[in-house]
Amino acid sequence: MAYVYIHRRLDNNNVFYVGISSKEDNFKRASYTHNRTNYWKNIAKLTGWSVEIILKDIEWEAACKLECELIRKYGRIDLGTGTLVNLTDGGEGSPKKIVTESTRKKMSNSRKGKIFLTQEIKDKIGAKSKGRNCKKVLNTKTGEIYVSATEAAKKNNISRDNLAGYLTGKAKNKTGLIYVTEAVK
Repeated sequence: MAYVYIHRRLDNNNVFYVGISSKEDNFKRASYTHNRTNYWKNIAKLTGWSVEIILKDIEWEAACKLECELIRKYGRIDLGTGTLVNLTDGGEGSPKKIVTESTRKKMSNSRKGKIFLTQEIKDKIGAKSKGRNCKKVLNTKTGEIYVSATEAAKKNNISRDNLAGYLTGKAKNKTGLIYVTEAVK
């Protein structure tokens, strides 16, 4: 058995996502925020969202068909046909997909011994990436300049994520660390 749900924006009540799930999850998937696309997360963060169960206690095939119909009805943003952030036309989900141990072993064995990137290529990529998009950080208390926020975070015993919040103004900055402007460099 399955159910079909929609997500609505709280600012204008528009439907922005259509989904289906197995009823055995006790309607939890409809309220999950993880395993969503960045498009979904951006709208949810910007406007807030609500869940509406459209139909429950239906066969999986019927739920897939209804999902497809609703996606067609509301249209997809990526195709320029509507308001939904769904990236497919729906109906391709699989209820309670179970991967057997033998399938897991086959998948694992198929990757063993394969070299996806040689160490030489990894080193070249690393060398080209060094310093790219790094902003220098100034400690206004000591005058020390760090080549990157990562270095500043390490030397000041602050998590990189917290420091990013301070430097961008998303969190109150009591560290004395700021991005270096062109005039200071």
